[in-house]
Amino acid sequence: MHHRFPALLLIAFLTAGILSGCKRIEDKMRRLAEQSGVTPKPPPPPAPVEPALTEEEKAIEKKLQESAMADSAELETPVVEAFEINKSSVVAILGYHDFRDRGGSPMLIAAPKFREQMQAIKDSNIPVIPFSDVMAWKRGEKNIPEESIVITMDDGWEGVYTYAYPILKEFGFPFTIYLYKDYVNIGGRSLDWGQIKEMMQNGCEVGSHSVSHASLKKRPAKVKTDEDFQLWILSELKDSREFLEKNLGSKVSSFAYPFGIYDAAVMETGLQVGYESLVTVNGQKVTWDSPNGELGRYIIHGDSDTNFKFATSFRGRGDVSSNKFLVADQKNEQGEQLVELSPRPEEVITNRTPLIQANLKKVGAVDAESIKLRIAGLGTVPAVYDPESMTVRYQFPYRLRHEECVVSLSFKRSADQPAEVLSWRFKIDLKAAYLPEQQPASGN
Repeated sequence: MHHRFPALLLIAFLTAGILSGCKRIEDKMRRLAEQSGVTPKPPPPPAPVEPALTEEEKAIEKKLQESAMADSAELETPVVEAFEINKSSVVAILGYHDFRDRGGSPMLIAAPKFREQMQAIKDSNIPVIPFSDVMAWKRGEKNIPEESIVITMDDGWEGVYTYAYPILKEFGFPFTIYLYKDYVNIGGRSLDWGQIKEMMQNGCEVGSHSVSHASLKKRPAKVKTDEDFQLWILSELKDSREFLEKNLGSKVSSFAYPFGIYDAAVMETGLQVGYESLVTVNGQKVTWDSPNGELGRYIIHGDSDTNFKFATSFRGRGDVSSNKFLVADQKNEQGEQLVELSPRPEEVITNRTPLIQANLKKVGAVDAESIKLRIAGLGTVPAVYDPESMTVRYQFPYRLRHEECVVSLSFKRSADQPAEVLSWRFKIDLKAAYLPEQQPASGN
């Protein structure tokens, strides 16, 4: 006990000294602050501690959060309907061979006649599309126009480059050439690699036309057995494709049967070696249901327009050379709009059930019985004609589902005159169509 007492006195003495020293330091800092005119900031108050929520408060908080989420969902723009493929489109594939300044044989068309046909297509407003677009449509990847044309040329004649290519380039028409291995870059009247590659940079696609251009159903004399015949067919299909791909650095996915001759076995072999499409010479239009292994083409024979007329006549409408085509902004002799259209050409609308109108008053007399209105995807629709106002009307009975609508109006000025056809398109802003209508601002 006697030993602890001095120790406690020592601790007390030291503690008092430390406290006294601290006080002296504080006094000194205060005096320095006063001398400098700076008032020291008081220490910040301790952060308040949020009391825990009661069970009742937790229930109220949950309801508020759920209500806020519901309000946010109502303000969101509804999702635009998913892409839908238009299976009603129809494609006419034209097939040509050689071109010269003058005709003279079924496989040779004169350049002036070819230009005349291309001009008729241009005037008709029927789109010319790449063959690859047709296959993308058949794969369900994109839509194509309701009616369209594809231009193809077989064999690889130099006349394609000299005569047809400049015309197609002028009109902006894409095209496909089908080449066979034994007639590429061999001189004479064959296309060379430079010409082919130049055309590929300006809308040309390349397909295969076999190795030798021999009939794939006739066994060559040098082929002795059935097994060798099957191997020969395989090489005709496969080797030509690999040859073109190697030299052009581009995928070749389409094949044209030499002479249009094939059978089910040849077609199946072609599909198995990697061709996505095989085309024939059968004069049939391509639809969604057309088998990819036998897509029809209309072969143009020399200067004859017969197959051209069949190809360019869609769904009962006259071919492009028998109708007079008007442009959407056609003017009369006084410079006035010939046919007033609503919706206007290229107009973007938000109403998905529009009223289609065409006023023919400035056209003059028309044969009312000849008036037809066609809508892409629907065909001819029951339009109403008011003879007093000379207005053709059609009210859509349901909401449009695509981003554009193509309309064709045909009429005759008298029963003995050719039909005049006017086509135009307008667009639908599907996203805006879903938004709530803006209310007018209040005057108060």
